[in-house]
Amino acid sequence: MIMPSGGRRRVNPSKPTGRDRHARLLGMALLLAMTVALSACATTHRQARRGADSVAGDGAAWTSGAVPAQVGGPVLSGFVAFGDFGGGRAQYAVAGAIARWVAAGHRVDALVTTGDNVYDNGDPRRFRAQLDEPYRELRRTRPLWVTLGNHDVKGGHGPEQLGYLGLPPLPYAKRLHGVELLFLDANQPDQRQGTWLDRQLGAPGPAFRVIVFHQPAYSCGAEHGSTRAVIRRWVPILERHRVALVLNGHEHDYQRFTSAAGVTYVVTGGGGKRLYPILRSCSGVPTRQAWAVRHHFVAVEVRRRSLSLTAVAENGSVLDRVVLTR
Repeated sequence: MIMPSGGRRRVNPSKPTGRDRHARLLGMALLLAMTVALSACATTHRQARRGADSVAGDGAAWTSGAVPAQVGGPVLSGFVAFGDFGGGRAQYAVAGAIARWVAAGHRVDALVTTGDNVYDNGDPRRFRAQLDEPYRELRRTRPLWVTLGNHDVKGGHGPEQLGYLGLPPLPYAKRLHGVELLFLDANQPDQRQGTWLDRQLGAPGPAFRVIVFHQPAYSCGAEHGSTRAVIRRWVPILERHRVALVLNGHEHDYQRFTSAAGVTYVVTGGGGKRLYPILRSCSGVPTRQAWAVRHHFVAVEVRRRSLSLTAVAENGSVLDRVVLTR
């Protein structure tokens, strides 16, 4: 700055004044504030798209309690369950994880699905690609027992799928050593099937009964939630007979609940298709024990006095484990 004669100040245009520096600092602060606001707005928008108060994204998981010790001696039989897989991007990854589970020495006598086996409408032209090829080696010595989901029956091809797999119409029952599996059609949770279920559970049989159908009795999923018709018509039967385990799909994630009567309800819909978010807060359900937004399968191993359940992610990591006794 130069001070000429006469006392007037002349500003050097190449050198900023204090006022200029203040203006620049203020501008930078405003730009930073706008960037933070835009970032927060974008995050809020993404959360709103997923559903308020939800948990989403591969890797989100929670489980409670220590793993109980195994009860009842050697494994008598075993199976793996998975759902909502047909044609999904992660279908082969989950199938590979099942193969590694078998290679590690675990007992797997059957493959069990919780529905939505063939997307998008159960087209028979996709049976080979979605039911056979991913599980070809696993199915060489093991049956594939399925229930039907809403996508399986969407095009009216449900009976064709069951016939293709050599299975009877729903409902039907299958047995392994120490356990009976009862398959229902929750696309139409009617009283007729309820009567059949009550009769099957009232007949002599093994200590462990596992019930398999698609639409979940209970769910904290942001996509579908619990199924009122199932709760009204079938849950009282399941609770009265204190079945060991109920396996469902429909929600593309993993969830486990335990009722006051000791019935374990599991959602296993992470077999390959796009994952769904789970609500953090959820009412109208039994005690929630575990959840995971991951592609996965559920392994069940049966002993004389216990049934162990292990949820395994597509990379082989264990998401959840519980031992049920009767």
